[in-house]
Amino acid sequence: MKKIVTVILLASLTIMMTSYSFFFAKDEKAAKTENFYQKSLHATNRGIEFIYSKEGGGLEKLTGKTAREVGCLKSKCHATTCDVCHLVETDGKKSYSTDTSRLHNSCIKCHGDLAKDNPDVHFMKGMKCMNCHTSKEIHGDGTQHNTYLEPGYFDVKCEKCHKSIEKTKSHTVHGNKLDCRTCHSDETETCLNCHVDTRIKTGKDVQIPLNNMTFLINHDGKVTLGNMLSYVYRNKTMITFAKSYSHSIKKQGRKCKECHNSKIIQAISANNFKMVWWQNDSLKNVNGVIPVLEGYDWNLVYLNYENGKWIPIKNAINPLLNYSGYCSPITRAQFEKLRQSP
Repeated sequence: MKKIVTVILLASLTIMMTSYSFFFAKDEKAAKTENFYQKSLHATNRGIEFIYSKEGGGLEKLTGKTAREVGCLKSKCHATTCDVCHLVETDGKKSYSTDTSRLHNSCIKCHGDLAKDNPDVHFMKGMKCMNCHTSKEIHGDGTQHNTYLEPGYFDVKCEKCHKSIEKTKSHTVHGNKLDCRTCHSDETETCLNCHVDTRIKTGKDVQIPLNNMTFLINHDGKVTLGNMLSYVYRNKTMITFAKSYSHSIKKQGRKCKECHNSKIIQAISANNFKMVWWQNDSLKNVNGVIPVLEGYDWNLVYLNYENGKWIPIKNAINPLLNYSGYCSPITRAQFEKLRQSP
């Protein structure tokens, strides 16, 4: 009898251990597949793929090649493990820390020093990236987003800290129709004529950086700061406009006359505006605020890169036009308001 009871107990224990192992393995597998960070943009790098995809209206429409095939997916853009931001080593022992992820250097090693050329008022006051950005933006929220340019993706809002603003005429007139950074950002560098042939052939980026141009576009229900990039591939051309997340915020806002009834606005109205031109073997550009008006022919200069030199393309094919990352051009009605004197 004693022997039978022992056998039954052993059998029961075996069944319990097997069941525990099964469910433990199942839970462990579920934990691995349901880890919300795995769907974050830092982990998937989905943002670059989507922006360049034909579904997103991007470079693939021009080249017929994906971002990976063109070579735009760089390994440094991935943060597939926690180690990338959180790993620390002390006396030969490794551990994780949230302190390292909050350091400015943890962000700039991948994103570059965004405040290097145009010092941001927040950085100058000693603030760091994580003073504004949230862990949800960094780690994801369990949803696989296409790009950080999706409306509502960022938790960052000026109003979180600046709960009240001075009731100036500009603040009153524009109300909630104008993104704060549109007036409170310095110009950002614009890259023109990205030569995709060279990128595919050599793996190196070749383009012409230009400064002192600020673009206005619509995004998420507001007029906001934009930027532009143009491409050349086998003599075919493309122009992309997108929202710009400038990290060069300044305390002083723009003057009304910089946007309203400016020389640029007048030139666009007269349909004789030239954004860039070729002069003395170099590309020159206009300075100022440029509204990205719907239906406008930008009449850019396009160039090939041959033996280390830029050569203008004669009779370039009309460009594909891409409003990237859920942005849209300034409407005719909005442009009429810009034509009004301040």
